[in-house]
Amino acid sequence: MAEWFFRTMARGELNVDPIQSEFFSTEAIDGLTEALVRESIQNTLDATPSGHTAKVRFWHSGEENALKADSAYLSGLEENLRADGSGLTSVPKLENGTPFLLVEDFGARGLSGDPEQEKDTGEKNDFYYFWRNVGRSGKKESDRGRWGLGKNVFPASSKINTFFGFTVRADSPSTLLLGQSVLKVHEIGGKRQYPYGYFANVNPADQFALPITDVAALAQFSKDFHLARTTETGLSIAVLFPDPEITELGILKAVLRQYFYPIMRSLLIVSVTKEGSEIEVNQQTVTAHIGAMDEQFRSELEPMLRLAEWALTADSPVIINQPAPNSAPKWEADSIPDEIVAALRPAFEQGDRLAFKVPVVVKRNNAPEESSFFSVFLERDLTMQSHRPMFVREGLIITDAVKQKQRGVRALVVAEDQPIATLLGDAENPAHTEWQARSAHFKDRYRHGESTLRYVKNSIVSIVQMLTMTEDEEDLTALADVFFLPEPPSPDEKRKSEKRKPEPGSKPPIDNPPDPPETRPLRLTRVDGGFALVAVKVATAAHITAAYEVRRGNAFKRYDPADFEFGDNWIQIATEKTTVIEAKGNQLTVGPLEEGSRLTVTGFDMARDLAVRVSVEE
Repeated sequence: MAEWFFRTMARGELNVDPIQSEFFSTEAIDGLTEALVRESIQNTLDATPSGHTAKVRFWHSGEENALKADSAYLSGLEENLRADGSGLTSVPKLENGTPFLLVEDFGARGLSGDPEQEKDTGEKNDFYYFWRNVGRSGKKESDRGRWGLGKNVFPASSKINTFFGFTVRADSPSTLLLGQSVLKVHEIGGKRQYPYGYFANVNPADQFALPITDVAALAQFSKDFHLARTTETGLSIAVLFPDPEITELGILKAVLRQYFYPIMRSLLIVSVTKEGSEIEVNQQTVTAHIGAMDEQFRSELEPMLRLAEWALTADSPVIINQPAPNSAPKWEADSIPDEIVAALRPAFEQGDRLAFKVPVVVKRNNAPEESSFFSVFLERDLTMQSHRPMFVREGLIITDAVKQKQRGVRALVVAEDQPIATLLGDAENPAHTEWQARSAHFKDRYRHGESTLRYVKNSIVSIVQMLTMTEDEEDLTALADVFFLPEPPSPDEKRKSEKRKPEPGSKPPIDNPPDPPETRPLRLTRVDGGFALVAVKVATAAHITAAYEVRRGNAFKRYDPADFEFGDNWIQIATEKTTVIEAKGNQLTVGPLEEGSRLTVTGFDMARDLAVRVSVEE
């Protein structure tokens, strides 16, 4: 019978602790549940033949169906978990039973390939890349994943960093079982143990872990772990001691939030455990499942669900003028002809849904240019709060594709045509939540690649701008209340304020309301790609500090010169009736200012929110 085995390290062998699980505890993904659902379903979609519906099952054993304390599947594992340096802060008592979480897919190809392959041969081998590689992927460019990190969500989801993989495939042998435990370099009996351990048949000559193929052992595993799989090809993962954060309700919410779009298109069906029974989320039931959630969840998802439902049947989209083929794509004032804008504007103003087809040419280095397109769907809703538009790449929602929020407009961008979908996939970070021009898989791979990426990101704001802007109109006060951030009080002012505390029992003083925008010395407004500053009163100088917004912490304290500097040649500074006194880093000083003096700064990344702080010497 197989048991757990950690290789003894050789003398002088470099100590390297696995760090991939840390990836799933960062702000890149909103929690382990979201990561587990995103990565496992993404892998299934990639491994499902085109034209077929992917099927995924999430099943929690609970205490009732947990592995017994004397289970052979734990043999040799506990001493490694409790060893000095294992990296685990606490180890559950295995004698109380071992609960597990199943993630199964059906109809996918499973982990095909030679299980004894030990090095990269350049040929596709799913088994080899899944079990014997970290941070390297055998996926093709047409697949949704690129980084080879998705599988690390399974040990990361376990309190003991341990899981089993049971696969059925068309290859021979058809069924294979292997377990993996990802710890740190640890010691047992004074000997260092390699961090990756396997539940396997181990070749004593070279300590090579071979999968279990014994028919009786495989049948027993299937029974003990309550697999739904019989002869269908695919992969079943059993995560031991799933993190308490991963709940049945959390899984269901993550499925609905992250994959409602491919479910609506009948590309995906998901089975989830709920209150002791299994429910199915499919094209017919997805709307009802969302409707059964709490009010906050419904208000977040239902309006976008209705827009997506309409998008799937929308015909005769407005076709955007294709950018000049020999130059970098960018949005122009005539990207939509004036007569079409004039016809669309009334429909947009009254809240009608609009569909656009956006042609784009993808120019991969050392390859012929390819014509492609993506789609934009939007509707005006002045009652909605600010939100980020939704970007979908081949069924995968890219949650942080753009940072800025859109007011009064609900929007969906869908990229499924292969050339543009491949470009966007290459630009994704390992979590598949952002598109980054500096991604290792993207940088220097495309001609005009960064401009093409920006063209997709800016599609919604550019189309909305054309639909809302009237001729010769510029709103200098729009969003002034959002972008005007007054200088914080000085230390002296803070101390004076603290001294003026009310006496006990007295009524607190009534604060004078802040000056209205029209009485401020300066008026700060947003323009395309930056900001503008207009002097309302005479001032000696204006000191401006800028930084890109961050999800956590103070944007100005976390400013990085790699983001931009006012001296960069792509940051354009234009002045009227004033001059630049100093431009250094993220700080800019202009003056003197008279009434009507204007400063315009553009060239910032339009995919990121910009924070601007201004102080005035009057």
